[in-house]
Amino acid sequence: MTFQSRSPLTPAEVARRAEVLTASRGPNLTSEKADARQYGERAAGIIRECKRDVALASNDGKLAAFEAAATALSAAATDRWLPKAIIADRLQEIAVAHSFFGKSQEEIQQIISNAVAKIDVPPIDLSAKAPPKRRLIAHRASELEPEKLVWVWPGRIPEGKLVLLGGPPGLGKSQWTAFISATVSNGGRWPCGEGSTLPGDVIFMSAEDGVQDTIIPRLIAAGADRERVHIVSAATKPDGTGRKTFSLKTDVDLLEEMAKRIGTVKLIIVDPISAYMGGSDCNGNSETRALLEPLADMTNRLRIAVVAVTHLNKGGGAGNQSALNRFVGSIAFVAAARAAFAVIEDPEDDGRRFLLEAKNNLGKKCKGLAFRLEQRLVRNDVMSSNVMFEGDHVSESIDEALTASENRGSKKGQSGSGKEDVMRFLQDVLSAGAVDVLEVERQARAAALLEDDRRLNKSKVFRDARDALGVTSSREGFGPGSRFVLALSATPLAPIGAIDVPSQNGAPMDDMGANGEFGGLQ
Repeated sequence: MTFQSRSPLTPAEVARRAEVLTASRGPNLTSEKADARQYGERAAGIIRECKRDVALASNDGKLAAFEAAATALSAAATDRWLPKAIIADRLQEIAVAHSFFGKSQEEIQQIISNAVAKIDVPPIDLSAKAPPKRRLIAHRASELEPEKLVWVWPGRIPEGKLVLLGGPPGLGKSQWTAFISATVSNGGRWPCGEGSTLPGDVIFMSAEDGVQDTIIPRLIAAGADRERVHIVSAATKPDGTGRKTFSLKTDVDLLEEMAKRIGTVKLIIVDPISAYMGGSDCNGNSETRALLEPLADMTNRLRIAVVAVTHLNKGGGAGNQSALNRFVGSIAFVAAARAAFAVIEDPEDDGRRFLLEAKNNLGKKCKGLAFRLEQRLVRNDVMSSNVMFEGDHVSESIDEALTASENRGSKKGQSGSGKEDVMRFLQDVLSAGAVDVLEVERQARAAALLEDDRRLNKSKVFRDARDALGVTSSREGFGPGSRFVLALSATPLAPIGAIDVPSQNGAPMDDMGANGEFGGLQ
């Protein structure tokens, strides 16, 4: 079967359309946002410019401007910016808005028919065995207008782009997706004063968590507007029956259809993206790129942000592999993403998590965020976890934090030696009297006991060692010349090496104690 071009409208059809368009004429006659959502920003811009040119023309020149607009829209359809099927309707709308320029409807319809006839888009012949002729789709740079980058989360999640969220299992990545979904669905504010977002709908895909016992409680705990969150559980088989897992290889068109039907989608969550590869090899670069391209094209045209969750591999514990190379699967995932972040455990606090940037091609470097997971009662006896943020940014390096966290995890039960080393260091440095805090920090860094960008009061090991030794902090002087100093108290609060000593080999009790008295059995 060969699709034929539409024949010109009859006078009766023209009159009927004119009546309908005239009755509904107003500022919302044709929504620019709807055009942008359906056909892309460039297509919407072409229609907008044609309408503007006709509206700004003088009364004597409006018909000529309309004929120029008809030629421009015909060329846009030929170049595949706009579908041929809408050209007649858009030109009819312009003509109705200007009362057919004082001409008869038949004359205007002839202009429209001539413009449609000029559209040279090869028809699709379904009966032909040979595929359509291959060609490159290209445009002059001068024909394309620059577009402003719009952020869903300023500096972190841009509209129409793919963002990766990685991290080891069990650190709160899925709770983060619930938080992001809640913020977008409500048009809420982002943490640490990073701005806000306009409300929008969210399409949520999760292959690892139960919907009603895990995802729904998390959304409630995060305060999401559940009317705006659409959870995809499966797709039908190709014949329209049964169920199968959504696949980026075969079902992106269904995702686009759903997004267009909803109309106000701002965010798509894919958790984890490896579960939706349709059996493709996640480690193959060319295969992964081919799979991600349709998704990237669709979300870019519809201006929808995508946050894809993945894991981190275990190859960087020795510090010889950057965090950017630790995302599981092909490097094509990281290459396709415009930004990538990782959730990492604070190496000095089991309950604290960092969200740190691994990549950001579209904005300036983002500061890190710190958060904890808290349990909330969401419904009768239903509990769920939710992210709670600290009020300030953190300055941790993602590579250093990841290496330190993994090294700490591989040495569980041996953390006491670090504290003892710091206690001995402080005793040595402060043995002669009070020392400026900045000098203590300098010597601690030289001894490889403190990171270059870390302060003493931000290090848990140093805080614990100071508490154990009874180190005091005081201010000397006033004004610009004042300084803070550290000093050992006269009475240490705990002896070094007394931690975890077996009871049968307890510390000797016949030596002089810390308070100048002999111990022993009473």
